[in-house]
Amino acid sequence: MSGARRFALFSEEYPSESKCVTLQNALEECRLNLAQSEMAGKAAELSLTLQATQQEKVVTALRREIASLQSAPDLHTTLTELEERNCEMDELLRSKCVEIEGYDDRILE
Repeated sequence: MSGARRFALFSEEYPSESKCVTLQNALEECRLNLAQSEMAGKAAELSLTLQATQQEKVVTALRREIASLQSAPDLHTTLTELEERNCEMDELLRSKCVEIEGYDDRILE
């Protein structure tokens, strides 16, 4: 085998030094991109975790408010009961006024 032929085979089997440097640079760039992507992924994961926590707090607060509103007495029923009680008190007041006027009339006679 001639020397030129042997050099041609050798150069085909083994990449040149410049090709190795190029591949090493590309590999390093890929590693840097991977590291940046992993950092961005962790930051996004942390952000989502914080958002999920905040949303859970909001949902819990809203559920408490709903439960509070549902357990509150019906205002229409309460108003009706108070109006009835007011009428009863007015009637009692009128009857006491009549009773007091009756005592006054007896004392004046």
